[in-house]
Amino acid sequence: MDEKNTLEMSERPYRDAPGYNLLTQRLLAEGYTAENYPYYVNLPEHSRFSAGDGLDNFYGGFAYQRWYAYEQTFQTPCGLWCKGLQCQTGLQYEGVSWTFENDLALIICPYEKAECRLKHEILQSTGQIALQRKCNVHMVEDEYQYENSVEHILKLYDDEILRKKISFRLQKHNRVCEKHMYFNKETQEWEMRYDPGDCARIRCTGYCPVLGRELDKKKGNVFYDVREFGRDYSLDGTLFEGQRFTVVKKGKHVFERTVSMDICKRYVQLCKNDLVQFVKLNQYHDKLFFAKWYGRDYSVEITNIRAAQREGRDLLQDLEDIRAGITVVHESDVQKRASEEKKERRKSAREKKIRKLEGKILETGYGSLEPHSLDRVHADKWLGMERIRELEEMREKKQLEEKNSPIQLSLFGLMD
Repeated sequence: MDEKNTLEMSERPYRDAPGYNLLTQRLLAEGYTAENYPYYVNLPEHSRFSAGDGLDNFYGGFAYQRWYAYEQTFQTPCGLWCKGLQCQTGLQYEGVSWTFENDLALIICPYEKAECRLKHEILQSTGQIALQRKCNVHMVEDEYQYENSVEHILKLYDDEILRKKISFRLQKHNRVCEKHMYFNKETQEWEMRYDPGDCARIRCTGYCPVLGRELDKKKGNVFYDVREFGRDYSLDGTLFEGQRFTVVKKGKHVFERTVSMDICKRYVQLCKNDLVQFVKLNQYHDKLFFAKWYGRDYSVEITNIRAAQREGRDLLQDLEDIRAGITVVHESDVQKRASEEKKERRKSAREKKIRKLEGKILETGYGSLEPHSLDRVHADKWLGMERIRELEEMREKKQLEEKNSPIQLSLFGLMD
């Protein structure tokens, strides 16, 4: 396809009249109606805007049957062939419906060119990153040619990427890992971005191609301490105004679960700076931001980053810190306390539910509970048959006492 015809195709109008798409305009011009239309289109009645003939709908009239559109041949402005199954349709942008019905379906450019003067003028000037590498296609009646198609270009591109991948592995003597290999589309080269944190998150075990050996079966974690210090502004206006504070939180861990010690050691070697930035940004960002904003004396330090099988405690160092007025907090103690509090809350909530369930049985009886109901299941699980029998006996005794108790008569009741 020459450049002149290509430019004419990209500049032709995409709407000749408001309301109807190009497909509907063509079919109406050929004499078709909302009651009589070709087999390869349908009339989406579920999206009607009015109770008229059905053409006033969200799609602008008739719509292609998807199976038909997917089987048709399309062509890009630069002359590449593609099938409808590879195209994207339904986008609304800059007042244009980029659809099969308007002969303006989209496809991702196999060359990934952001700047191309052959495609539609709106796509040339768009500031949307998602649209910069997309191109408009139009339906043609010619036979599909694989040798000059988008599919063939992508196949050649994938083959080239695979060839470069094999070459990259040979250069590194196979000391590379698939999980850390990335293809840089800017440089068109493979890169190795080794991050032990990713290995820890997916809990890698067995042979490590990067280290060239089996991972250590001993498991551990990466621990670190957080040191907060500054001026205690809560004491302003008191006798202790200007007093400083220091809080050390020890034994905080990086990974949720233990992993191979080899991964932990590599993380300490390669990711210390990333850990410091991550902790400050995610856990202390607000405090550091407002301290800087209001000019307050407050700082955070991440120290003692180490790989270990378990949290170690230096009691002598803790005692020295306490004598120096430093508040020492161990993360394991905090987690243990939180776990115990959570356990107590659950126990208290369960006891409350049991008391409520026992009261219900005393009032209406165990037989009133519907089979397979939640109350019935909880009664069987929490109370047991022995306790249920006790409650039933208490209920019968209470009913008997109420039945045998004297009835107090009212004088006014006798006068009625």
